[in-house]
Amino acid sequence: MTDPMPVTRLSFSFPAEPASIGEVRRLVVTEARTLAFDEMELDDIALAVSEAFTNLVQHAPGHRIRGVCEVSRNGLEVRFEAEPTLSPYIDKRQLPPGTAHSGRGIPLLHMLLPTVEVRERADGTSELRLVKPVSHPEEGTPR
Repeated sequence: MTDPMPVTRLSFSFPAEPASIGEVRRLVVTEARTLAFDEMELDDIALAVSEAFTNLVQHAPGHRIRGVCEVSRNGLEVRFEAEPTLSPYIDKRQLPPGTAHSGRGIPLLHMLLPTVEVRERADGTSELRLVKPVSHPEEGTPR
């Protein structure tokens, strides 16, 4: 019997600016590559993280965005912390009308990942939680 894969937790903080989007995406995808995700799943993770972080950058210029990326035998979990004023922007499920020029990022997350949650905290901040499980954790050996 093999030893269980330990949970790896990586905390991060980036300025809320467009240049940070690619850095956050690369950080998370690098961690995701240690699991048994196929290329399509890795693409979905990359797109979801990009969309989530872009949404926060758009609504939080001048702030820092803090987050955590956790890798375990069962999958990947990414959490972004959002200031109180951002809560309305990260809790959307419906696509906007076809004529709208924005508003598709958060609903897209719900299409890409099985778990997208917004958690309100007592201090007024929110947490956007994204989870992508490994399809077959018993095969989840690092690559």
